[in-house]
Amino acid sequence: MNKIFALTTRGLESISADEIASLPGMHITETAYRRVAASYEGSPISLLNLRTVDDLYLDITAWNNVIHTRDMLAVIKTWSAELDLSEAAQICASIRPIRNDSFSVTASFVGKRNYSADEIKTAASEGISSANPWIYTPDDREADFNIRIFIDHETAFVGVRLSKSPLHERGYKQSQRAGSLKPPVAAAMLQLAEVSAGHRLLDPCCGVGTILIEGAMMGAVASGGDLDTDAVAAAKANANLAGVKVGIQTWDARTLPIPERSINRIVTNLPWGRQIVVDEPLETFYGDVCGEMERVLAPGGRIAILTNTPQLLHFKQLSQERAIEISLFGQTPTIALYTSIR
Repeated sequence: MNKIFALTTRGLESISADEIASLPGMHITETAYRRVAASYEGSPISLLNLRTVDDLYLDITAWNNVIHTRDMLAVIKTWSAELDLSEAAQICASIRPIRNDSFSVTASFVGKRNYSADEIKTAASEGISSANPWIYTPDDREADFNIRIFIDHETAFVGVRLSKSPLHERGYKQSQRAGSLKPPVAAAMLQLAEVSAGHRLLDPCCGVGTILIEGAMMGAVASGGDLDTDAVAAAKANANLAGVKVGIQTWDARTLPIPERSINRIVTNLPWGRQIVVDEPLETFYGDVCGEMERVLAPGGRIAILTNTPQLLHFKQLSQERAIEISLFGQTPTIALYTSIR
C-alpha cells in the first residue's frame, strides 16, 4: 500500500475525499483542513485525473513538534537531509519522463510563525541538496520533482508531487479574466450539482468558460454566455484548447434566450461586485438572474451558485439543499445548492 495526500480548497475537503474514494483501490485515511490523506493499491496514474483537488502528493513523512520559533529552520534543514525520496522518485518516473532530477520546494503553514514560507523552502532545499544528487531550482516549472511541506499547526506533512505541474493548472486555461474561477472549484460545484453525462448544463455568467469546459469534460451538453464580449472570446479560446464542444454566446443573463424548463443543471459563479462590476444594484441584478434561472430549470433540476452575497439569492419554487463556505480570492464565499420542487 502506498500513501498519498491531496491539498484542496478550504471547505471542499469532503467533496475531494469523495472523488478520491471513487477511484479503484483508494482508501481514505484522513480528511482534515485543506488536506485529504489516502492509501492505494496498484498504479497511481488514475490519480492524475482528479478534478476537484488543487494538487496531489506521494506521502513521504510527517514531522511533529514543528514549533513557531526561528530555530525550527535548522531542524527542518536536518530533517530534510534525512528524507528518503527514492521510492517516490521511482513512482513518478513510472508514469512521466524525468529529465535531470531537478527539484523545487513549496511550503505553506497554518498558524503564526516567526519565519516565512520562503525561509522554510530555503532550509528544506539546502537539506535535500546536501544528501541527494538532485539539483535545486526555485522555478517550479523547471523542476522534475516538487517537494511539498504543508504545516498544519505543529505537524508538517511532506510529500512529492505526483505530476510535474499542479493539478489545478489546466492546460486549456490560457485566457484569464478578473474573477476567473479555479478549475477545481468549478469541478467541485459540478459534483455538488450532480452533473452527469447527457445533462443539459447552463452557466448564465460563464466568464472564461471554466465551469462549462469542466462540465463538457464530464459529458454534459454545456452552454452559456456572458455580457462581456472579451470574456466570451476567452471562453471560446479556452474551450478550443480543451478540445470540447461548448455553446458560448454573448448575452444578458437577465434575459436568457432559452426555453422554459429546458435545462437540467445550472452551475455558475455570479458576479460578487468586487471582481466583476455590474451596471445596477447587485440585489436587482441577482433578483433578475435568479428569476431567469428558475424559469429555464427543468423539473428535478439542480442549481449550484458561488457568491459572497448568498442573502441576495431568492427563488420562488426552489429549495436550498446545502450551503458550503469556502476560501477563495482572500474571501469566504458560499456555494449554495438548490433543487427544484416543481
